[in-house]
Amino acid sequence: MVKSLCKWKKKEVENHLHELWHIVDKPRHICKDCARASHTKGYLCKPIKLPHDTHSDNKG
Repeated sequence: MVKSLCKWKKKEVENHLHELWHIVDKPRHICKDCARASHTKGYLCKPIKLPHDTHSDNKG
């Protein structure tokens, strides 16, 4: 099982920035406790799916 981002220590973040970038790129889930976001729900301890953004084209 993958360690959740919610439990990463500051040093782990510093040492694994490239991996972290891939995890948080285009997030589809957010932790309902600490608000961390990731593309895959397995990286969060209490994930909830983010709603699909229908206004991302910035048509004002």
